[in-house]
Amino acid sequence: MPLKNGSILVLDDEFDIINPIKQSLGRIGLHVYAFTDPLLALEHFRINCKNYILVISDIRMPGMNGFEFIQKVKEISPAIKVLLMSAFEINSSELSAGLGEAKIEGFIQKPISLHELNNVIQEHIHGLA
Repeated sequence: MPLKNGSILVLDDEFDIINPIKQSLGRIGLHVYAFTDPLLALEHFRINCKNYILVISDIRMPGMNGFEFIQKVKEISPAIKVLLMSAFEINSSELSAGLGEAKIEGFIQKPISLHELNNVIQEHIHGLA
């Protein structure tokens, strides 16, 4: 189901991860902005926050980790839907400690197939478009 009224921001410090995600989601009709730099992604989000309905961020990145990024995103737009992803095991106490008061809608464990990722994202945006 294509989004009519919103975009998705995807952040991961590895181009080899965000590029296939962007292409795959684009093929199913989703409008995706992909970033490898958290500071650039945050500035883009700050300027364009009203255009986004979902943010997907890796947790472990240089410069600013995903927890910090999501906290800043939620300060700008508290209602934005967020999914975190990581190749590392993250337990619920680490997730809670890292996010503070910020709430997320879900966690994606990498590696994940593009088909499965598409399904997860479709589930989270269903009804938002």
